Amino acid sequence: MSMDRQKFKAEAGACLGQDKPVGELVDCVAAHFPDVEAFRENDDLVIKGGQRFLIVRRESADKFRVSENVSAPSTNLVDYGGGAVRSLDELIDEIAALAK
Repeated sequence: MSMDRQKFKAEAGACLGQDKPVGELVDCVAAHFPDVEAFRENDDLVIKGGQRFLIVRRESADKFRVSENVSAPSTNLVDYGGGAVRSLDELIDEIAALAK
């Protein structure tokens, strides 16, 4: 994969600012990860790679709650505080892993 990590991080940071919902990253993810489908569900970001889905919700300036689902996208886990908390760097790693 030829994703330019620094370029993606800079664009993602510019897209999100300090307080925009993570759903704002849809176009950014689609541009840098052509092998996954990205769409917005309310303020959340849903990324589909193969049969797996990442559900991402923004918690704070540099914290994102991420849950992985198989076969069907569901925000249930992040709705109730489940999933793992990730920084933007860690989120980029998870998206890159899903795109492989």
